[in-house]
Amino acid sequence: MKVSKEKLEGNRAALVEAGMWLLQERGFDGAGVAEISARAGLTQGAFYSQFKSKSELAAAACQVSHVKGLASWQARKGKTASDASAFIDQYFAPDHIENVGGGCPMAAYSSEVRRQDESIKEEFLVGFQRMVGLMEEALSADMPRKAARRRALACVSAMSGSLSMARAVAGQNPELAKDIIEAAKAELKRFAANPKA
Repeated sequence: MKVSKEKLEGNRAALVEAGMWLLQERGFDGAGVAEISARAGLTQGAFYSQFKSKSELAAAACQVSHVKGLASWQARKGKTASDASAFIDQYFAPDHIENVGGGCPMAAYSSEVRRQDESIKEEFLVGFQRMVGLMEEALSADMPRKAARRRALACVSAMSGSLSMARAVAGQNPELAKDIIEAAKAELKRFAANPKA
């Protein structure tokens, strides 16, 4: 029996969503095709009818994860006195910190993306550049474009690195994890708000 186009699209979306969660939660090597398929409610045959490999799925999952994160930033634009500060607040919000599977792929993937296929590296890079672009746009209201670019690169890198470090130590030392987040949030907001810093 032929599967409808809508069903195929739904299967693909379910696999990407399942892949996004499991790959970010467990890493590229920690989630297999069988587990991703099962989480999506599909068979491995359905997986391979959509994707040639787990790497192809991982690239799609990385793209979707970035798109969701960027959309949440776009939705905050113009709602407060400082878009940059709003982005930082949202990034360090408790629900984002705890949401490894559905949160920022940079914090989840940064230590292992360099060992992955080119398609995954490319999607990671595109997402990072778009995130930097939004932060740069926010910062350029208060400083020259070149300074805003440098500061945006530093802010986005520090945000994902701080979140990754906090998650890494949270199991052994929750207070330290909390201190990392609070320090990063305060210092980055100060950095973003002071054009001469």
